[in-house]
Amino acid sequence: MKFEVDREEFDEALKKAREATEKKSALPILTNLLISANEDHLEIRSTDLENYLTLSIKADVQDGGKVCVSSRSLSDIVRNLNSAVVTGETDGERFHLTGGRSKFKLPTVSPEDFPEFPSLEEGQNKISGNLVLKGIEKTEYAIAKEETRISLQGMYIRSHEGRIHFVGSDGHRLALYEPEGEFSYELLIPRKSLRVIMRLLTGIEEVSIARSEDGNFAYMAGEDWRLAIRLLEGEYPDYLAVIPSEFTVEALFEAEETLRALRRLSGLAEGKMFPIKITISDNLALFEFADPEFGEGREEIDIDYVGETFEIGFNGKYIMEALDSFESEKVWFKFTTPDTAAILEADDREKDPYRCIIMPMRV
Repeated sequence: MKFEVDREEFDEALKKAREATEKKSALPILTNLLISANEDHLEIRSTDLENYLTLSIKADVQDGGKVCVSSRSLSDIVRNLNSAVVTGETDGERFHLTGGRSKFKLPTVSPEDFPEFPSLEEGQNKISGNLVLKGIEKTEYAIAKEETRISLQGMYIRSHEGRIHFVGSDGHRLALYEPEGEFSYELLIPRKSLRVIMRLLTGIEEVSIARSEDGNFAYMAGEDWRLAIRLLEGEYPDYLAVIPSEFTVEALFEAEETLRALRRLSGLAEGKMFPIKITISDNLALFEFADPEFGEGREEIDIDYVGETFEIGFNGKYIMEALDSFESEKVWFKFTTPDTAAILEADDREKDPYRCIIMPMRV
């Protein structure tokens, strides 16, 4: 096996491939990449047994073959080489890597030990890469980070009434991005797979998506990559049922001003909890934080609201993360009672079809 490849292209492919490997594993083979040299291209494979990624890049192949080598070592070396071109060559059980005046010999393992990949099916749905990226960016933060019910450990995608729903929830909050479009499947994609997808997408391509007949895998493909994702099992909760439809208070906030005020207050808090009390009165919102150990703070901001005074408490970090995901300059805060879920919703739903439902807390 011997090939020459553009260093920058090789480096970018290795970064993407490494995202789908296991960093620490009881199966050492999962920390490796399988590289195949064929005619005029390299095929790079990586897997953690949940994600199965295949990448293809152009190369000058003098001698075809396969090699299985450490993803970390190879990626770190190629990233820091000074040369424009990288040469790879196998010699027995060693992989020789040359770039300019730098030369390396890496140990290899048998390509036959690398896991088999599921057979990919042709994607039935075509969807904008930018749409998928936005769906992940707007919901990933709300997905459960700790061990909880399996169905809450991923992003749920489905079609509903002429819109594609991207949903993330940890049981305390729910993020819903719902742009116009149609989608044929219901998919529950694990959190780690979302990071792999984000590394692959540039936002300008069209992505094809399919699901296996048994419902265990989703298949995604771009121009030079293919990804098989082992889907999470279980039924996703009825998220639409928890979205309030009637409100006693609807106040319009400047998103950036509100976010900056909360960030200032968060400087007093430590840990995962950042309890704040929100008091809403005529054209004014008061945010208050008080802790005997860390101090007290209050912020006042102007809002569009006329009505009775209303008080409610939240984990301020939930509000901050939600506001950070809006594109709209103004955001509606909609409340029913101090003990029921509140909604944050973009002022311009056509431009930013996104909303977040957050459960209150006692402050």
